[in-house]
Amino acid sequence: MNPSTNDPSFKSVNPILPDGLRPTCPILLEANSALDKAHDLRKALRHLSRSTRRCLTCPENSTCPSNRYIDHSVDLAIQQLTRDWNLDQD
Repeated sequence: MNPSTNDPSFKSVNPILPDGLRPTCPILLEANSALDKAHDLRKALRHLSRSTRRCLTCPENSTCPSNRYIDHSVDLAIQQLTRDWNLDQD
């Protein structure tokens, strides 16, 4: 059981700055902002994933283009991030 997914008061640990230090470096400030947004995006995508499970019982499921569009869009975004950060290099 992961406390961050079950406890709404759980505050994730900042991997950049230990002990809650406030950065003065503009790069660390930007990194902090990006990580906060990434956490929000992860949460939003998790909710979207749960919501799309309802599509499995929808009578329009076989003809609905939305599922394919959403899957394609998320897959494309992951591919772009992977390329942008050179994460595809082993």
